[in-house]
Amino acid sequence: GLFTNETGGILDDLMFANRGDHIFVVVNAACKAQDVAHMQAHLGATTDVIAVTDRALLALQGPLAEGALTRMVPGVASMRFMDSLIFQWESTELWISRSGYTGEDGFEISLPDSLAVAFAAALLDQPEVMLIGLGARDSLRLEAGLCLYGHDIDTTTSPVEAGLTWAIQKARRAGGARAGGFPGDERILQELAEGPERMRVGLAPEGRAPMREGTALFAPNATPLGAVTSGGFGPSVEAPIAMGYVATAFSTPGTALMGEVRGKHLPVTVTELPFYPTTYKR
Repeated sequence: GLFTNETGGILDDLMFANRGDHIFVVVNAACKAQDVAHMQAHLGATTDVIAVTDRALLALQGPLAEGALTRMVPGVASMRFMDSLIFQWESTELWISRSGYTGEDGFEISLPDSLAVAFAAALLDQPEVMLIGLGARDSLRLEAGLCLYGHDIDTTTSPVEAGLTWAIQKARRAGGARAGGFPGDERILQELAEGPERMRVGLAPEGRAPMREGTALFAPNATPLGAVTSGGFGPSVEAPIAMGYVATAFSTPGTALMGEVRGKHLPVTVTELPFYPTTYKR
């Protein structure tokens, strides 16, 4: 889901699970203070907002994740993408969701921070499991066409511009049972009806040189159109890839653009997202 501000920008992207008598929310660590304040401001009069500060979060990602985790927690094999369930491991509650930020099948595991190292060590004892760094995770995230908060989305970016309208329920749209009534609804509903001025797009630079965040984008006639927000080399597609925002008229896949790299305008083509097929277990 998304938290939006009064001008329709994105405060944060988050995960939430309905636990019946409460909702468990996982936010970006860098945004946690503002997110808690946002929930308290909008829900505090009727709801207890409790910050969970004694748990850690581990991500196990990849096509072999199910087999590795099933040896430790057998019940996870029956989960589907975005399921969120509670399991036991050595008399400890694990809050597990079948999710992640790589485009691959995988799991995110919330557990008491006092046991995080022991659980991680037990995972690493499985023959399929190894540690990776954020660079590896980010290359997969980019190949899957997933937004990184503070880069591809921020407080100036609307969900419509970012191509995240799947997060807006039909009930909250114009004509829905609970239309509007959320922060920034005027801008967001207008953009849903009329289209935004800019759109997030996939970008395929020609050649081998990547176009990094901040690379300016231009029409073939040198008219400024936008900028790259995430860029790098996609190891799975064996080519440079990027995402960015351009004027909506130039957002159709196949549109030829130019990106400014070290003072030169180099060709780049708007392309469909994701760059690499996702493998979620549905």
